[in-house]
Parts: sequence; C-alpha cells; structure tokens
Amino acid sequence: MADEKLFNYYERQDVLPTFGNFKSAAELDAYASQRRELFSDKLVLPPRLFRDAEVLEFGPDSGENALVFAGWGANMALAEPNRHAHPKIEAYFAHFGLSERLRELALADVEGFRSERRYDIIDAEGFIYTVQPTENWLGVFHRLLNPDGFAVVSYYERYGGFFELALKAIHAAGKALSGRPALETAKTLFDAKWNSIPHTRSFESWLMDVLENPFVRHRYFLDAAALCTAAHEQGFDIHSAWPAYRDSLDVYWHKKVLSADEKLRRAARHLHRSRLSFLGGRKLYLVGKADAVAAISASIETLVLDVDAMIDAPFGESLPRVIASLASLREAIRTTDILADDASDIETIVATLDSFHRIFAAIGRRDAPAVTALTQTDPAFINTWGQPAHFLVIRKRFKGS
Repeated sequence: MADEKLFNYYERQDVLPTFGNFKSAAELDAYASQRRELFSDKLVLPPRLFRDAEVLEFGPDSGENALVFAGWGANMALAEPNRHAHPKIEAYFAHFGLSERLRELALADVEGFRSERRYDIIDAEGFIYTVQPTENWLGVFHRLLNPDGFAVVSYYERYGGFFELALKAIHAAGKALSGRPALETAKTLFDAKWNSIPHTRSFESWLMDVLENPFVRHRYFLDAAALCTAAHEQGFDIHSAWPAYRDSLDVYWHKKVLSADEKLRRAARHLHRSRLSFLGGRKLYLVGKADAVAAISASIETLVLDVDAMIDAPFGESLPRVIASLASLREAIRTTDILADDASDIETIVATLDSFHRIFAAIGRRDAPAVTALTQTDPAFINTWGQPAHFLVIRKRFKGS
C-alpha cells in the first residue's frame, strides 16, 4: 500500500535520500557551481537575486541546497517534516559558518507549515508532485509569497517519466520470473545500465528512490500543461522552466503585451508538441499538422498508462497493449514531421523504442534469459534515461496584472 506522505517512506528507510556528506569548502563550492549553472543559465534566477532575500525551502532533506542559498546571501526558513534531518541541517550550517542565515527550522510539511511571514522565494524540489491535489501546494505558495515572488519546483513530469515507469515494470516482471529479491533482480537486469554513467549515489539508493518507491507512479506524475494551467488559475505566471515551457521560436514585437490567458495558451500548445521530446530526453519537437500531433500525443499517453499498470501486474492485460503501442509509436515517428538537432536523434529514439519493444516482447514470452541479455547488452536500452525531472519557476502576479 502506498504511503500517505513521501517523507514517511524515507523515514522508514532510515536514510536521508540526498545527503551529500560535504566536509570541506571545496566540496560545497563544487556543488554550488552546479546550482549556479542551473539557476542562472536554465532557470533565469541569478544568485544575486538571493542576496538578503527571505527564502523558504520545503523539504530540504539534509540541507545541501539550503547551504548554497545561504552562501548566496539568503535568509533561510526551512520546513522539513523528517525529524532525522534536523541535526544534519543544523550541523551543516554550523560547520560552514552559516548559522546566522538559518532563521527558522520547522518540523512541518507543505500543508502543515504555518507562518505569518511572507517570502521572496519558495523552493520545493524533488517531492512536490506527491502533494496532491496540486492546487493545495500552489495555494500555500501563493499565500506565503510576496507579490512578484518566485516559487521554484522540480517534479516528475508525466511523459518524461515514461522510462522510469518502464524500468519499474521490467523490474517487477524480473522479480516475478526469477523469484529473486528486489536488489538481486535489479542488479541482474540493470547493472550495465547503472555503470554506464557517473553517480553521486549508490545502486541501493537508486533501487529505493525509483524502482521500489511507491510514489514513482503515473498517478503522482504531473502533466506540464495541466500544472501550468493550475498555476495560472492560482495567480501565477510562468517565469522559466527546464526543459523550456515557453515556445522559444515564438517571434513578435517586443512592445506587444500578451494577456496571461494568451501566454498560457501558447505555452500549452508548445508543451503538447514537446511530449515526444520529454519522453525521449532530447529535442524531438512535433512540427506536423495538429491531428498528427494529437495522434502521437494520445498514443504516448496510452503507452504511459499501460506500462504503469504493468508495475502491479507484469503479465496482465496491459502487457500486449504496451508491446503493440511501442511498435506503433516507433513506426509513427518514422513518418512524422519532427524538428530535431540531427537525424541521428530520430534514429536514436526509434532504436530505443525498438529496444524496449523487444524487452517487453520477451517478458510476454516469459523468457527471463532474453530479458536479461537485452537489458545488459543493448546500447539503446543502456544509454536511455529520458527526461523525468522537470524544473518550473512561477511568479506570483500583482493584483490586477
């Protein structure tokens, strides 16, 4: 049974999922450089905006991101519902000489946090998609932010998360076929894939964070367009996102002022055409006619739903639909107008879908050795991770704007 809150799941594991165990200024500086690149280059929030800003971070875990914000000059209020994290946070701030920047450390989650203060920036990364309905946390953010204040969130995007769900489905099938424990099955299936890229966490942590995490499921993942619509209705505008949620190819006179409704309409249209890009983790922009775009978008939605159902029932009625959908999507891409950086990008997504098609077909035959051989040797499978994590920055509107 799924946990009520994500932090309850991690409390029971007795781990802090993002703990970096920074000991030296050099380690913190290296991490801060990565964050500077993300916030300055991709999210258009340069560190100087944090200087003397009142910043509220929900779910800081052990506090690495909060340390960076404090190092940029922010006054930090932290709301962390996992009590095991609090000593780590306080020790971190003391160790790096930033205790005076830690103004508040509350034992509370998003919905339980209470304050009469207002903040310039709210940050909530990695967990916010599990707080549902979305309108709940958007309402909390709107109440706590100053006008023109920013909220930064990261979350599992519904279509970008397809490959995460597919890995969970393959893992579920592998456990059922072999009868082996979760960790042994995962290493048998995914050891080569895991070792293909550098990591800052252990394989066991990935197993817990993704393959066994009850919140890495379709019912929690957020559709980017629906999230932007909900934020719009709560009084927010899109400031930035990664991947980009605004159509960067849009051109019009700089003095032309678009209404908030028109901005949302254009963003939603762009996001609809970006669904394959999100799934593939690279630029695969659907530039064809609206009906062709709608057909591929609908097939992606069906595929994501069916592969999610396989996590609970690996050999159930959704399995043949997944096999058929992978084949039809692969063929549709071959005949669809797609804007990509290079023809090889289209070839790559076709090869990836073909790889997963062969893996799920082997699952359908109950052929465990074939499944393992494919997951351990197929380059298209090993090199594909998709684009599950999205960042969105929204800005609270002034009244009447």
